[in-house]
Amino acid sequence: EMMELHTFTYNAFSEQTYLVDHGNGEATVIDPGMSHAAEQEDFAKFCDSRGLKPVQWLLTHAHLDHVLGAAWIHDRWGLSPCLHPLDRPTYDQAPRAASVYGIPMDPLPELGQPLDEQHSIQCGEESLEWRFTPGHAPGHVVFICHAERWVVGGDVLFRGSVGRTDLPGCNPKELVSSIENQLYSLPDDYTVWPGHGPSTTVGEEKLTNPFVNGAGTGMMQR
Repeated sequence: EMMELHTFTYNAFSEQTYLVDHGNGEATVIDPGMSHAAEQEDFAKFCDSRGLKPVQWLLTHAHLDHVLGAAWIHDRWGLSPCLHPLDRPTYDQAPRAASVYGIPMDPLPELGQPLDEQHSIQCGEESLEWRFTPGHAPGHVVFICHAERWVVGGDVLFRGSVGRTDLPGCNPKELVSSIENQLYSLPDDYTVWPGHGPSTTVGEEKLTNPFVNGAGTGMMQR
C-alpha cells in the first residue's frame, strides 16, 4: 500500500489542489480550490472512481485561491480544515479578498484542530511531516512525505520562482529563510509540488532558482 499524490488545477488562479491517497481507501485533501460545480464534480468523480473517502483536510495556508472549495469539502465530507494558528487571520480575510476580486465564495466553515506541536500527521500507515515556512503567509506550512520523497509546498517555492511577498502578512526575509532552512535542507531528489504551476525538485531549484538558490547568490539573498 503506497501513498499516492494526485493533483488538480482549479479556479481562476490555476491553483493546485492535492489529494493524498493513503492506500487504504482513505485520503487527505490539501488546499481545496474548486470554485464551481464542474470542478466540484471533477473532484468528487475522481474520489468515487478510486473508491476514496477523504477523511482529513490540511491547508498549507489560507489565501483565497487555496480555500475556494472549503464550504463544499465541509458539506460533502463533513471535514474541517487543519491550519497553522498563525494563518487564522488569513483564513478570516479570504471572503473579503474574494469580494475584492469579484469572485463568489460560500461562507467558510469553522476551522478544525490546528496543526499541533507533533509535526507529524498520520495518513493511514504513513505520515506527513509539516514544517513552518512563513514569508508568503504568516502561518504557511509545507507537508513532506519522506516515504515517497515529495513535498506539497503551497506558495513558497515554485519551478524557477518563489511565492509573492507583496501581499498583507508577507515577509520577504522570512520567505528566503523558509526556503533555505526548511526546503533546501531536504535531499536533492525530493519532488516539490507547488500551489501553482509544474512540479520541480529541491536539487533543481537549489541550482537554478533565480531568487533563492543553494549558493546564496539569488536576487532575494543579496
